[in-house]
Amino acid sequence: MNLINELSSMESELESLRSECRILREGKIVADFEIDQLRRRNSHLEERADHHMAGKVRLKTILDRTGADLVAAIQQYTDEMREIAHTADDPRLIERAAE
Repeated sequence: MNLINELSSMESELESLRSECRILREGKIVADFEIDQLRRRNSHLEERADHHMAGKVRLKTILDRTGADLVAAIQQYTDEMREIAHTADDPRLIERAAE
C-alpha cells in the first residue's frame, strides 16, 4: 500500500512538473517575442541616432565654413578700407579703417 501511495504521489508530482514546464515554455515564448521587439526598436533607434549625428556633423561643417568665410570677408573689408584710407589721405577714413 505504501508503494502505491508513493507511486501516486510521484505521478502527481510528474504531472505538476509537466504543467510547470508548459507554463515556463509559454513564458519563454512571450519573453523571446518581447526581446525580438526590443531588438527591433533598439535597431531603429540606433539608425535614428546615427542619422542625427550625421546631420550634426554636416551642420558643424557648414557653420565652420561659414565662420571662416565671414572672417575672410571681414579681413578683406578691413584691408580695402585701409587701402582706400591711404589713397584718400583723409584722416577720418584712416580712423574708421583702424576700428
